[in-house]
Amino acid sequence: MAEKKDNKKLYICIAAVVVVLAIVVGVVIAKGSGNSGDNGSNDNGSSQATGLKASDLKNVDVEIEYGDYDGMYTLSKSIQNGEMTGKVVKIEGKVSHPMSTYSVVESNEGGTGSIGTQFIIEGDAEYPNDKDRIVITGKVVENTPMYFVIKTLPEFIEVKE
Repeated sequence: MAEKKDNKKLYICIAAVVVVLAIVVGVVIAKGSGNSGDNGSNDNGSSQATGLKASDLKNVDVEIEYGDYDGMYTLSKSIQNGEMTGKVVKIEGKVSHPMSTYSVVESNEGGTGSIGTQFIIEGDAEYPNDKDRIVITGKVVENTPMYFVIKTLPEFIEVKE
């Protein structure tokens, strides 16, 4: 009789392991298909359309000119602290693409440091090249909890050089 109880415990343990594996596989599949709550972002930072319209980007709240490191520093810190959510920004700066994300950055006078903010182009758009000088107009949004980015549409990125 003790052997039947041991078998029952074994079956319960196996069933529990199968349930846990099913949950893990489900989470992995959801992340792979872009349904993990990150608004469909893929590795290069592009995203599926989430309802951003051209009319949403007409009224610029903050504009940063090329070479304005202090302005970019203040803006980037405000974005990262969640203080700019919903604001429309227009920035002229350089593209930084060191890994799988794209940022618009500004270097300090000596060229020894830089600061910037990640941007995402909605839809299936081609991103500018690393170190391209661009003008980008976009809306500051919370991309994932406590992580803020600039979202834009392809027609609101102009490559200057």
